[in-house]
Amino acid sequence: MQLVTRLLLRLLLVGAVMLSLAMALTLAVAKRNIADEVDSNQRIGELVTILAALQDNAPIARQVAAIDAMNEGDTLRHFVVALLDADGRRLTRPPQEADVRGPNWLQRWMLSDQRAPSYALAITRPDGQQLSVVLDPSPQAESSEAVSSAWMQLGLFGAIALALITALWISVRHALAPLSGILRGIARIEAGDYAARIAPSGTRELNQIAQALNHLAAALTEQIAKQRELLHRLQDVQEEERRRLAHELHDEFGQLLTAIQVDASFMLKQTAGQPALEACAKAMYENSGSILSQLRGLLAQLRPYGLQGDEEHDIALEQALRDLVSQRQARGDAALDCRLTVSLGNMVVPQRLAVAVYRIAQEALTNVMRHAGARSVEIRLLADPQHTTLILSVDDDGCGLPPDMESGQLNEGLGLAGIRERVLANQGLLSLRNREQGGLSLRVDFPLGS
Repeated sequence: MQLVTRLLLRLLLVGAVMLSLAMALTLAVAKRNIADEVDSNQRIGELVTILAALQDNAPIARQVAAIDAMNEGDTLRHFVVALLDADGRRLTRPPQEADVRGPNWLQRWMLSDQRAPSYALAITRPDGQQLSVVLDPSPQAESSEAVSSAWMQLGLFGAIALALITALWISVRHALAPLSGILRGIARIEAGDYAARIAPSGTRELNQIAQALNHLAAALTEQIAKQRELLHRLQDVQEEERRRLAHELHDEFGQLLTAIQVDASFMLKQTAGQPALEACAKAMYENSGSILSQLRGLLAQLRPYGLQGDEEHDIALEQALRDLVSQRQARGDAALDCRLTVSLGNMVVPQRLAVAVYRIAQEALTNVMRHAGARSVEIRLLADPQHTTLILSVDDDGCGLPPDMESGQLNEGLGLAGIRERVLANQGLLSLRNREQGGLSLRVDFPLGS
């Protein structure tokens, strides 16, 4: 159902209920007023009977008491009866103090232009005594009824308005309640959880938004899966090319350099006593040895010994990392204190993930040695107690990231871009932040078993 339709239906329902209540209350008040009018008419009949009794020589005191009772009972509604003797003295009691104070300000305003004169009726008793019956107008009952009716209508209008506002607030809150779920779903999608799905709702517009977001999340999930598969293939091709290049360098250049070194050693022996040729042979021997040593270092980078496994053989990731640290320290600054901690327990790291972890650690260590100016670096590879997450962290005490790179405004280099690609391909989570005590902290969390 559309949101507008739902709101209108609920408002119409609340309005109909409130109007029904208002009509019922109005009819009840009208019924009470009719009963008051009937009672007033009956009292007027009694007043006529009293006046007739005065003309029939009935005791005056008894009739005065009856008139006082009518006045005090406020049953005549529209006037007050006063009985006067021939000298104009009032025989009946005057109005109560409350009546003397008069009506409230609203009633006084309503009665301000009302000028109804008193009506006097002369009565001659059989004994010749003259009496006067004076009817003083008393519109307070009507004005009070009008004021009460006005206040009642105002109260009903306020109650209806309040009920409609409350119904509208409740309806809007209930109808828009699925928005919180939509916002949570958007936040999860924004955080990279593309498996998040938003539950449908009864509001058609919000349901369409939820379905669109679910389709978007599904499309993103499919595209991310394709991207990860493509990255896996590219990295597999890259590793295969490194393996092939390492084999060719080892088989071709390694053998040639070894042969050159053997020939140079033979020439060095044969040219003993010939300083010029001996120096040349010695230089050839030393240069070929230096090139062969650099070639071995290059081969170790291209395809470390620990990563020589295949689908049938596990990869010695821990040994590969230890060799990496040893080689980098041997080739780099000996003053750099590099520490490695590996705690995997009995966890078996898949081949692709092991290669990715090694390459990330290799690139991170290269960046520390080239750019950080650090004195120490610590590499940790840990498994959580449940063996559901593999955690790689590289912490150094160097210069850290510049502020513009930390805020994401500076373009990343190829090394960091390669790290991000490997993290994405293995569904990991990368965190780069400057440490409070100085330096950079790199952490990657890889989920296992997915």
